[in-house]
Amino acid sequence: MKPALSVNAALDELATLVGQDVALEGILRFEFEGTALDHFPKAERRNAQDDGPLEASSVWLTVGSGALQFNEEQLLRWHGKRVRVLGTLLGSHETLGGCGHFSAFPAEVLARSIERL
Repeated sequence: MKPALSVNAALDELATLVGQDVALEGILRFEFEGTALDHFPKAERRNAQDDGPLEASSVWLTVGSGALQFNEEQLLRWHGKRVRVLGTLLGSHETLGGCGHFSAFPAEVLARSIERL
């Protein structure tokens, strides 16, 4: 398995990583309209730029529309904790200009597994 990347590192290499399986480490955010992986450590998070996404140091988490679903009870307990997410990194939607709620995220991860660190 490849070593895990931070969220910022994955976003810096987004053009070369889109469509690839990745391991990302960060802080889980599991809220209504806010399922994401935030960069860790918090002190290194980037501020939104005028021409960029609102969530500049976060990626949207999704499981797609298949049979695999989030274990909501477990992920609510892990909210705010460090996790490793394995999945496929996807770039922003061409027509929407971003991913996730209000297209606020620069990328998303189609997750296969989430484990607590």
